[in-house]
Amino acid sequence: MKRYGPLIVVPGALAIGDPGRHHLRLTPDAVLFRRGTEDTGTVAWSQVDRVMLDVPTTRFRLPGLASTLVIGALTFLTLDSLDLDPDDGSIEVTIGGEPTTGPLSRHHVGGYWAPTVDGAHRLLRHLIAHPEQRALLARPESLLDVAAKLARR
Repeated sequence: MKRYGPLIVVPGALAIGDPGRHHLRLTPDAVLFRRGTEDTGTVAWSQVDRVMLDVPTTRFRLPGLASTLVIGALTFLTLDSLDLDPDDGSIEVTIGGEPTTGPLSRHHVGGYWAPTVDGAHRLLRHLIAHPEQRALLARPESLLDVAAKLARR
């Protein structure tokens, strides 16, 4: 699976957050609220005004690697597996002028590199403002590349 910060490629869509837990799934036609494999709500893109992620960020370039190494070292030292699931962030989706907030599960302990979250926000604003571009969600791998470019601006 290809991932860039909070964005991850899943079959037929682009997900925001950990697809094994609470996340959004973006398809060409709709935004799906998910808890693992369970759909908890679907909203047509035409109703979405804004999407904002509220997740911890860091200026450190490789936060997932750092947290994996620290947790691995602690596990080795204690000779016991540590149950350190990352706390959920949140996501606010404004639908028809009304904000709806839900949990957003993260991929790793610690924050996301700040430019990846900025890139995700820019990509979401672009998809909302340019409906014709949503067809690209059928090929989410290419959208990760776009998000990376947007993050660098």
